[in-house]
Amino acid sequence: MEKHVFLRTAAAIFMMVAAALASGGAEAAFNTDLVGQTAVTSFGEMISALEFQPAADDAEGVWILSAPDGDAAFWWRKEAKESGLSGEYLCFNADPFIDAGLDVGKLPMEMRMMFEERGNLMAGKKSSKEPPEYDGEMTPVSSFEQIVKLDRESIGYHAALDHYGVTVADGYVFEWAKDMGKNDKDIVFVVDPKIFIDAGVDPSKVDGWAYAKVPLEDARGRKFEAYKFLKAFDLK
Repeated sequence: MEKHVFLRTAAAIFMMVAAALASGGAEAAFNTDLVGQTAVTSFGEMISALEFQPAADDAEGVWILSAPDGDAAFWWRKEAKESGLSGEYLCFNADPFIDAGLDVGKLPMEMRMMFEERGNLMAGKKSSKEPPEYDGEMTPVSSFEQIVKLDRESIGYHAALDHYGVTVADGYVFEWAKDMGKNDKDIVFVVDPKIFIDAGVDPSKVDGWAYAKVPLEDARGRKFEAYKFLKAFDLK
């Protein structure tokens, strides 16, 4: 499966982050990471613009940001939980994909099991690194800041759309605009189409999702395009 790769910062910034990690841990790294800090700031602005604020699911240990149409959601870790998911996921309604030909039995085992358990399609990962440590109140933004501090490699910048994003799994990303005043795609749910097409989906018939080429860049800076399922919303 081809990877949805974001543009990364210059090598010099990575060297600064690495040096900070060596000398002062995640907090020191965050303090030198301008991209990470701006991702947190813009994430907070996006949260403020939502009509409905993210919901806390304490049993799962996550915050849940639902799309305005209710057919997709971004989950991210609120606190460490032995049970529950407590990680980063995209969760989306299976019905449009089933109506477009999806044979759930042909999905990868993990996704099929998640569907059988929860009734939705989900992609992502449970956080396996150290638990978040809060200086103050647990909020959707402070929990997102913990991702930047503890799982920095999952945060990226997509220059073609001027978006920041969290990669929850290869090809599955939640993105938001760096500047909502200059962007008509304030939040975007990005889903890799390959496993769904392999499982019988006609990509042109998935209601509520655009099937389109997205400009990307690989780890070496080489530009390319790849098809994705996209669900985008303008919040302002």
